[in-house]
Amino acid sequence: MSAFGVSPIRAAVIRELARHPDGETSGQIARDLEATYHTVFRHLRELEELGLVDSDAEGDRQGQRVVYRLNRHARDREAERLLAYLDGR
Repeated sequence: MSAFGVSPIRAAVIRELARHPDGETSGQIARDLEATYHTVFRHLRELEELGLVDSDAEGDRQGQRVVYRLNRHARDREAERLLAYLDGR
């Protein structure tokens, strides 16, 4: 991943969400990755702004529990764009 300038923690967050299609909370992701909550939360927010991650933060929720899910279509589109760029297209 580092050959393409991809943050290892960001890639791990995306991978973790891909492994859990029903979604996970930021706290659970942080525990699974043995990373700090704040680091994971920052990456989740940035990925959400980019459209790669969706959350139920805007909908009904109880307490502070927010579930994040990978937007696979957006991830695949961005991966295709990177490959096209690297191929000179």
